[in-house]
Amino acid sequence: MMFTFVPLTMDLVDEIGAWDYEGFVEQVIMTPYYESYNVDGILKGPGGCDGYAALFDGKTVGLFEFTQKKDFLEIGLALKPEWIGRGFGETFVREGIAFGVQQYEGICSIILTVSVENEPAVTVYKKAGFSIVREQAGEVEMEKFIK
Repeated sequence: MMFTFVPLTMDLVDEIGAWDYEGFVEQVIMTPYYESYNVDGILKGPGGCDGYAALFDGKTVGLFEFTQKKDFLEIGLALKPEWIGRGFGETFVREGIAFGVQQYEGICSIILTVSVENEPAVTVYKKAGFSIVREQAGEVEMEKFIK
C-alpha cells in the first residue's frame, strides 16, 4: 500500500482544516470535528462520520471519512491541494476504500456524492470503479459495488 490511514487527532484536524484549495472548493469542512470534540470529547465528522488521515512517508496528504449505513459505506474524501493532479487520485481512492472495507463489517457497496462541476474527481472515481447513480441539484451520486 502506498498510503497509511490513521484516526484523526485534533492536530490532524487543525492541519487538514488549514489546507487552501483554489476553485469552487475552498476548504475541507472540519467544523463538525471541533463541535463533536467540544460536546463529548470525541472527534466525529459531518453526519457523525469517522475520520482518518491518509499519510504518505509520515506526512498528511489526505482525508477519508466513513459513515456505515446498513450494508454500505458513505465516504467523503480529500487530497491535500499539492497532491491534486499528480496522478495519485485513483490509488488514493482505491486504498481508502480497501481500508474502509477492512474496518467495517458487511459492506457491499460504497457511495459518494461530488459536485457536478468537479469533473476531474468524477473521472478519478470512474477509474476507481464507481458508476453514476443519479445527478441532481448540481451533485452527482456515485456507487461502487464491493461484492
